[in-house]
Amino acid sequence: MKTENEFRSFYRTTLQPSLLDLNKFRRQTRAKNIRITLLYILILALLFVIGFVVNRMIYGVWFTESKANVPIILTVIVVILSLFYYFGLIHANRKKFVSRYKNDIISSIVQFIDESLLYEAENHVPQREFIASGLFYPKPDRYSGDDCVSGKIDKTEIAFSEIHAQYKTVVSDDEDGKSERWIPLFGGLFFKADFNKHFKGEYYVLPDRAEKLFGRAGKLFHSSKNRFGELIRLEDPEFEKEFVVYGIDQVEARYILSASLMRRLLDFKQRTGKKMQVSFVKSSLYIAIPYRKPLFEPRYYSSILSEDKTTEYFLDLEMAIAIVTELNLNTRIWSKQ
Repeated sequence: MKTENEFRSFYRTTLQPSLLDLNKFRRQTRAKNIRITLLYILILALLFVIGFVVNRMIYGVWFTESKANVPIILTVIVVILSLFYYFGLIHANRKKFVSRYKNDIISSIVQFIDESLLYEAENHVPQREFIASGLFYPKPDRYSGDDCVSGKIDKTEIAFSEIHAQYKTVVSDDEDGKSERWIPLFGGLFFKADFNKHFKGEYYVLPDRAEKLFGRAGKLFHSSKNRFGELIRLEDPEFEKEFVVYGIDQVEARYILSASLMRRLLDFKQRTGKKMQVSFVKSSLYIAIPYRKPLFEPRYYSSILSEDKTTEYFLDLEMAIAIVTELNLNTRIWSKQ
C-alpha cells in the first residue's frame, strides 16, 4: 500500500498543478454565482416596483386592503417561481466545480492507490447490498450516495461508497393530525468485499456499547436473542471489550472469526478510531463506518490548495482499500479460490 509520505510527494508533483487550475475555476464559479445573485436581487426589486406601480395605476393606491391587489399577487407568484430557477442555476454552477474536482483529483488519488480500481463520482453501492448486509433496520425509504470505488484487490472483489439512508415514520400531533418524520439510519462509508470463506449462517460484529456503559451488567443485555441471532462467546477478552458478536452457529462463528481476523479487526478499529459495524452474510463481508462529515467534498468558499486537507482524502480512501490487506481477505487457504 502507498504511504502518506509517498502521497505527499505525489501531491506536490502531480496534484498541485491541477489544484491550481481548479482553485481558479472555483473562484470564477463563486464570482459567477455572486453576479447571478446580485442580478436576481435587482430583478426582484424591479418586479416589486412594477407590481406596486401597476397596483397604484389600477386602484389609485400602492396597496389597498379592500381589493385583491392582483398585480402584487402576480408579482409574488413570479418571484416564487423564479426562486426555483435561481437556486437551480446556482446549484448547477457549483456542481460543475464539484464534479470537475472529483473527476480530476479524487479519481487521481484512487488511481495513485491502485490503478486497477474504478472511481465513479456519482455512483454508489446499490441499496440491495445495503439491505443484504443485515446491519440496519428498518429498510431505508430514502437511499443515496456517491463516490463509488470498485474493482479487485488481488483476488478480492470490493466496492465501497458514501451512503446516506433514512427511514420514514408517521407521528400524530396534538390536533389529531399526522406528519412525516425522516430518521437517519446511516451516514458514512459502506464497504462490501468478497470474503475468503464459504459459510451458511449470518454473523454480526457490532460495537459493544452496553458493556462499555454498564460493565459486566452490560452482558445481560446481550444474553437474550435479538434480530441478529444469539450472542457468540469468543476467547479474546480484548476483542470482546470492543465488540459484541451475534449469529446462529457458535462453531461456524469461530470458523469465520479466527483469532487472526479478530486481532486484525481490533487493530483496524484502534488504528482508525472508527466505530464500525461488520457483517458476514452469504460469503460477503460488509463494513459500515459512520462519518459525521461529507466524504470527498471539496471546499467551495475557501481555497482548495491544502496539502493536509487533500491528504485527508487519501487517508480516508486508503483506509477503505486497505481493509482487504489488513483483514487478510486475499488469503484463500480454506475453500475459496
